[in-house]
Amino acid sequence: MAPAEGIPVIVTEFPADTTQKIVAQVKHYFSDANLNQDTYMRQTVAENDGWMPVLTLSRFNRLRQLMDLPYDAKKQATKNTKKQPLPAVPEHYVRLLGASIKNALVESDDVEMKEDGSAIRRKSNFVPSDEWYARTVHFKGLKYGEETPDMIDELTEFFNKTVEGGDIELLRLRRNPKTKQFKGNVLVQFKTQEQADAMAARDDLEYKGAKLAPSLLSAYHDEKLAGNEFIQGELRKPGTTYQTYEEWCEATGRKPAAPKAEKRKPEGEPETEEVKEEVTDPLTLVRFSGVTGEPQIRELKEALGAVGPVRFVEYEQGADSGIVRFSEVVATAESHPDGLKVNDMTLEFAAVDEETAAAFFERAKAAGISARGNSRGGSRGGSRGNRRGGFRGKRSRK
Repeated sequence: MAPAEGIPVIVTEFPADTTQKIVAQVKHYFSDANLNQDTYMRQTVAENDGWMPVLTLSRFNRLRQLMDLPYDAKKQATKNTKKQPLPAVPEHYVRLLGASIKNALVESDDVEMKEDGSAIRRKSNFVPSDEWYARTVHFKGLKYGEETPDMIDELTEFFNKTVEGGDIELLRLRRNPKTKQFKGNVLVQFKTQEQADAMAARDDLEYKGAKLAPSLLSAYHDEKLAGNEFIQGELRKPGTTYQTYEEWCEATGRKPAAPKAEKRKPEGEPETEEVKEEVTDPLTLVRFSGVTGEPQIRELKEALGAVGPVRFVEYEQGADSGIVRFSEVVATAESHPDGLKVNDMTLEFAAVDEETAAAFFERAKAAGISARGNSRGGSRGGSRGNRRGGFRGKRSRK
């Protein structure tokens, strides 16, 4: 992580090698390989005529790391440590990032910058494809929970040197969906089917002393399916419908993981309720606008259910916009490019930036509404009698 003493006050330019890495990372963000996987990028550029604000890019974890700013070191997050919010990116860093990218991309055939350096976009339209799935290989064998800041770069370099005929297209670390810890498995997308088949057949691969066990992602998926295991999102075949975790538990006769048993308190000690930090995902939040009249929370929730499973709706009576929290990540820009028609109004969707998302979850926490939709005394939305400025969410009924 960046030095504990904080962010340098004045930085006039990035080192040449840092600028080169930043430009390579930005080009990666706009690549076909990444956009096929990155829901947030697709939503944001689709809702901004293809442009991605440099301010938004500056908040991305990898770019924060390259700029030597505090970043989210997931390997440091454990069940015994509380995640601390990251400081905002200083304005002069945002301007410097934009200028550095613009100067380096003057003759780029792939992306272009606005004249003022405030946003970047692809020069060609992105066309989604499912071909990546067949060319992806699943590797297991690394140690669970052990992750270093340069791990993706080092693994990418390893596979680039190992594969015959060129560099890989994309590498993703698999994480525990709850704790976000590295699971010891990686997904590597190759440029050709021949490369993927050849790498999946290797039995001699070692990375820093760890023997890797490769298999085509499709084969690994089918093995999990045959074993009646729950198929996590990164393993799922495009265009295929899967059970939710709760549906899978019910179908297989399993019970969802129960909370850990509470420690018995000494006799006479008062009982206190342990408040656990809620796991939140900003990508489950979507801003909707175009509201007319004064619809009730219930009506909005039912309407937004056509987009995805709704957990909360935050909406002020009489406002023309609000925020919906879904139970899973949804691609509104792709599923509803022209908005959602609801009676006499058309709801349009936009991505929620990190700062707005953080404020949303703080309001939810302050209102005492947990990830499961429980209400602990906070007011719920939909009532004209609620005080302004509170969390006006409405829990979904399962």
